[in-house]
Amino acid sequence: MTVSLALRNSLGVSATTRTLIQKLADERGYRPDPAIAKLMHHLRVQRPTRFHASIGGLAERWPTGNEVRHIFTERLLTGLRERAAALGYGFNLVYFDEVVGGGPQLQRLLLRRGIECLVILPLLQPRDLSALLDWQLFSTVAVTTSVIAPRFHTVNPQHFDNMLLACRQLTDAGYRRIGLALPKDWDLRVNHRWTGAMTWHNLYGGTEPVLPFIGEAHGPALDTMALKAWLLQEQPDAVVCDNIGMANILDAVHMLRAVKRPRIVTLNWSTIRGEYGIDQRVELIGAAAIDILASMYVHGEKGLPAAPYATMVLGRWVDPTLPAPRKKRATRNTS
Repeated sequence: MTVSLALRNSLGVSATTRTLIQKLADERGYRPDPAIAKLMHHLRVQRPTRFHASIGGLAERWPTGNEVRHIFTERLLTGLRERAAALGYGFNLVYFDEVVGGGPQLQRLLLRRGIECLVILPLLQPRDLSALLDWQLFSTVAVTTSVIAPRFHTVNPQHFDNMLLACRQLTDAGYRRIGLALPKDWDLRVNHRWTGAMTWHNLYGGTEPVLPFIGEAHGPALDTMALKAWLLQEQPDAVVCDNIGMANILDAVHMLRAVKRPRIVTLNWSTIRGEYGIDQRVELIGAAAIDILASMYVHGEKGLPAAPYATMVLGRWVDPTLPAPRKKRATRNTS
């Protein structure tokens, strides 16, 4: 058991013993046998599920009153928790901005709870977390692009393709002037993938180009009066946006008098209003992150990856005007 734990880089074995065993294994040319690994996985899944490790969700507390952001987070947590439970892991949500004592106290708290795997949830603002923890002690995956540094494996929506999907749906429905309204820091959060896709569509999508509105104000809110001026100047017949600034867009639209009101489309469905848009399949993002963490835990992969990779989940178009599918009526067996 000691050898097995040491080869998986587990903290259950002292650093000295881990180093010695790993050195001996390397000198002897040890390599894991995939056939044995497959057999052990088969044996584990035949046993009753038990919580053999804990995964920590690192999050910041979002301000109250932002329902659309809370919907996204709750869907993400649902995917994380359900997949973790299915694989036999516990899941602990930790608001690291509320831990008194900062990074050192946070690290002691995580290790005391037996947490060796971390998933970083969306942050309030893009930021550098390099000094928060000794990342060499943890297996880490981020489900957000708001972590500027260090670079972890990530699971995120397929932002570029999702924007193209929204534009294609609008184009097929007859819309010809498709605009994008987005806060500047939200454009940074998605690494300019939404603006990049909109630029491609403006050039090659067969519609009339519309200059995007990128809000200059710091934070998720958009300037309503600036939005109104943009709507009057560009006169889009459809506006694509994230939920975070939708209230400002709706306020600006309602102020218009001489201009036809555009169709509002969200890139972050579901919403509390039921608009058209892209369902980013947030639960699947959480589940995929747990699958990656579980693999990293089994193979003892900790610290910062030499070559971080990104897993992207493609969204789906949601049209609220379509009727819900009818449920099949149960048939009685008369035999």
